[in-house]
Amino acid sequence: MVDNTDMKILFEQNWDCRQTNTELARKLRVSKQVINYRIAQLEKNKIIKSYHALIDWRKLGYNSIRVYIKWHNINPETEQQIYEYMRSDFFFMWTVKFEGEFDVGFYLWAKEIPDFSKKWFEFLSRYKRYMQKYEIYESLNMIHYPMKSFIKNPFIDERIIGNGLPEECDATDYKILQILTTNAKSPIIDIASKIRLTPKAALYRMKKLKEKGVILGFNALIDTDKLGYGFYKVDFYLNDLTKIKEMIEYAKVHSEIIAVMKTVGGPDYEIEIMTKNHVNVKAIIEEIRNRFPNTIEDYRFHRVEYTIKQVYLPGQ
Repeated sequence: MVDNTDMKILFEQNWDCRQTNTELARKLRVSKQVINYRIAQLEKNKIIKSYHALIDWRKLGYNSIRVYIKWHNINPETEQQIYEYMRSDFFFMWTVKFEGEFDVGFYLWAKEIPDFSKKWFEFLSRYKRYMQKYEIYESLNMIHYPMKSFIKNPFIDERIIGNGLPEECDATDYKILQILTTNAKSPIIDIASKIRLTPKAALYRMKKLKEKGVILGFNALIDTDKLGYGFYKVDFYLNDLTKIKEMIEYAKVHSEIIAVMKTVGGPDYEIEIMTKNHVNVKAIIEEIRNRFPNTIEDYRFHRVEYTIKQVYLPGQ
């Protein structure tokens, strides 16, 4: 069971898990001891699963390709073997099991198109016979929002992955990123020890990575299933693209929309919804259709059944 204080903590930790418990206690107007205990319980009950830095893969020189697949003539054992293959290969980034028009969706990281082509055709040579259909898009950017439905009157913010050009990062920077994507709460003293720098030098490196936009934030990974939430991806195909900016602003303030994606070759407007049930999803879709009349040609949605793989740093 979680109460309003727990939900406020989860909201804050999901958006900035490196803020100190003292800062969080002051913000929520409770004692530091309460914060310490509550976070420990949320971790113990695995509602908070882990802590990760949010990395902009574009700043590291990577492109992100998204693939949706619908299986056919496949048994459960073979399907699970394919997912194990995906888990073992760093080429596959976030991978989720869908319920809907497609069975699985995933992102692939590649610095160059030939890199992607080589790995993709290798994957096809193994599993093409099980694919009824697939779609491939290049991801341009992803806009992340706080988990606004966790609390009343949440602050409105966004973090955008995929904008801008690659930045210079050396081996030491990459080691810092590896540490922070494994545990974003790692104390600076521990980080400094692992990369063999002084705490001051390590802190300077982290500051520069944030200034460059390589590190966009520090997020707690929340097991939303335990809180009764489900994830849905909704794709809209538009006949009027002049409303895109307005639709993105709508998503930014909507309490149940947590992300907007933009791709080349994909749907014109894509959102991720975190909500209690699919009835709410349909209500949100109807709200969007009514708010933007004569704009939407078609739409579809997929429910995320479970996450197969989550990787936060390219090449890891």
